[in-house]
Amino acid sequence: MPFSDEIVERAWKRSGGVCECVRPKHTQGGGCKQQIEKDQRNKDSPYGWEVHSISGLYKNLASDCEILCWDCYKSTLSKP
Repeated sequence: MPFSDEIVERAWKRSGGVCECVRPKHTQGGGCKQQIEKDQRNKDSPYGWEVHSISGLYKNLASDCEILCWDCYKSTLSKP
């Protein structure tokens, strides 16, 4: 089940418009911090982004919802 609009909005505000990814494979240390734009959700663009469940369970909680730039989001879909 996807996150509610309210949870996505809370996570978006927390992110400050930057990718929240801290996975070692996706970053050069210290986190991604790619700038993203709110109107670019679910778009494969330089400022595109999507939400991802930290737990993999899609709990409808802002603490389980991370905002990822499109490149980091696509990396979560790839098999290790």
